[in-house]
Amino acid sequence: MNRFHFSRNYSILASVTLVLASYSACSGEKDEPSILEIRDLLDSGHLIESVQKAKDKALITGKMDQVHYLRGWIHYLRKEDPSAEKEYKLCLKENKNSIDCLRGLAQIEKHKLNYEKAETRYKQALVIAQATKDQEYSSMLLTDLGNLALSQDEREEALDWYNKSIQVKPEGSAYYGLGFVYLLNRDKVASIQSLKKGLGTEYRDLIIKAETYYLLAKLQNDFEKNPKAASESAKKAFELFPAMEKYSKSWEQYSKLSSSK
Repeated sequence: MNRFHFSRNYSILASVTLVLASYSACSGEKDEPSILEIRDLLDSGHLIESVQKAKDKALITGKMDQVHYLRGWIHYLRKEDPSAEKEYKLCLKENKNSIDCLRGLAQIEKHKLNYEKAETRYKQALVIAQATKDQEYSSMLLTDLGNLALSQDEREEALDWYNKSIQVKPEGSAYYGLGFVYLLNRDKVASIQSLKKGLGTEYRDLIIKAETYYLLAKLQNDFEKNPKAASESAKKAFELFPAMEKYSKSWEQYSKLSSSK
């Protein structure tokens, strides 16, 4: 996608963090560096290309909205939320229909735990996406709303948003959200089914795909008592992000369990 989706992305923070926290508490694992920070480092590899596109647009149209968005993203990546917020608002002065900047403000509000304001911004962006019949943005924002509900432990509402997202465009992040809510509700069968369905779709974020494999591996080992399948899933997570130590450790652990049977 040639769009600017390079923020710290707190829209998926709830599901990722809660999954890791839940399993860390159960297994005694120590927290590792934030997966989202690794995602942002990967995203930053597109910065030069994005800056050039923003510059080209500004020269052609005289509009600086994408430039302000990029500046906001850089501040946000540095965890300088006030500066990021200022740039996003300048972006909206240039282009009131900038979905990226509305979404960026929503993420900041969510980070500040201003959930009602975050929801308002997400919904403003969603109205624009739906009006322009942009399925990619609509699906992403519906998933954002699901994650926002999940961060407040509003599970039924979260399920509703995730399902709406999937109806617009099946994508792995929404299925991951579903899988996590079902896991919270102790429905491990439905959780596994959702994770597997997600793996049959595309992912906007490969780190979420890796996390899907990682979570699925845990369920396959702990619930299904199938270390062989768990080993295969953990291996796929490792192949996507070999730098993540927990992926290599889980692959090693499940492989040993599988070979001992």
